[in-house]
Amino acid sequence: MVSTKMLYFCHMLSRFILIFICLVSISLYAGNQEEQDTSIQKIDWFPKSYGQKEWKFLLGFDASRSFLQSRPVKINGLRIGLKYRGVHRFGLGIYGLSRDLVFTDLPVDAPDATDTSRVIFGLSYASVFYERVFFRNPKWEFSLPFLISGGSLTGRYEDTAGVFRQNIDQAFSALSGGIQAKYYFWPWLAGRVSTGYRFLFNTSPELKTAFNAPYYGFGVQILVGELYRTIFRKEDSDE
Repeated sequence: MVSTKMLYFCHMLSRFILIFICLVSISLYAGNQEEQDTSIQKIDWFPKSYGQKEWKFLLGFDASRSFLQSRPVKINGLRIGLKYRGVHRFGLGIYGLSRDLVFTDLPVDAPDATDTSRVIFGLSYASVFYERVFFRNPKWEFSLPFLISGGSLTGRYEDTAGVFRQNIDQAFSALSGGIQAKYYFWPWLAGRVSTGYRFLFNTSPELKTAFNAPYYGFGVQILVGELYRTIFRKEDSDE
C-alpha cells in the first residue's frame, strides 16, 4: 500500500515538473524568436548557442557538499537529461547522502532515549534541474544551475537497550540555485567547482533550520559522450 507521504511527494514532484517544463518552453521559445547566430567563434555573455548540434543527451554523476546541523556532508547523485544548443541543460536527478550522518549530542524526545543516544539521519530526494550557460569559450564555462527538489529525511535513535528506533520521517520540498565554473583540460575532461544555497519549504521548522544552508562542490567531470566522439574521430583520421 502506498504511503501518504509517498503520494504527497509524487504529487509535488509532478507539479514541479509541469512548472519546470513551462518555464523551459518559454525560455526556448523566446530564444528562437531572437536573431539566429550560428557562429561558435564569437564569445559573449549568455550566448544563444555554442556547439554544432542542437540536442545532446546528458548522463553523468553529480556530487556536492553541504551542511546538516553545522556538520559537513557529501551528497551524491545521478542526473539524466538533454542539452539544447550547447547552453540549455535540463532533466532529472536522484540524490542521497554518501553515508548516514551520526550524532551523539542531539537531544531526543523519547522516554527510552538517553542523553548520549546515537542519532542517525538519512536523506534522499529527486530533482528537476535547469542549467543556463552564461559564458563559454574553448577552455572556460560558467553556468547558473537551478533545482526544484522533493524528498524525505529519516532519523533513528538508539534506545536504552541499544536498539535503533525511527522517530523522524518527514517529507520536504526545496529550491536550490547557484553558480558553477568548469575548466576543460580536454573536450571530454573538465575540472568543476560550484556553490549556491538551498531553501526548504512545506516542512517543519526544525528541518528548515537544519537544511537551509549553503552548498559547494568540486571535482573532475568526465564527459562520456565527448570521450566517445574523440576516440572515434581519432580512429577515423588514422584510417
